[in-house]
Amino acid sequence: MILEKVNAKGYRCDTFHVMSGYRTPYYNEAIGNVPYSRHIYGGAVDIFIDENPQDNMMDDLNRDGTIDYRDAAVIYRIIDALYGKKFYDPFLGGLARYKKTANHGPFVHVDVRGQRARWGD
Repeated sequence: MILEKVNAKGYRCDTFHVMSGYRTPYYNEAIGNVPYSRHIYGGAVDIFIDENPQDNMMDDLNRDGTIDYRDAAVIYRIIDALYGKKFYDPFLGGLARYKKTANHGPFVHVDVRGQRARWGD
């Protein structure tokens, strides 16, 4: 559903790059994530669009010549606009955008925790 919305908004994307989905509790702790992350229950994903070029990095979605949190914000806003719509109720959950670091580029976290939650940069 999110992929369809992204494409409908003009961001051509065959699939999302899944940076992180399910995590074992051991791995989740090893990377310093919170103990009850939705990732350890299989209810969360960290994604970005990597189409042009496919280089394991978020694409420059806002076309400003820089790959940064503003590109993650494009995806974030598309997903956030789905909240409050009846058809999206089963997917109610967390949404966050993250800046690039030395270890990864910018990305968006989406989860289905059953209640609305927002955080991140």
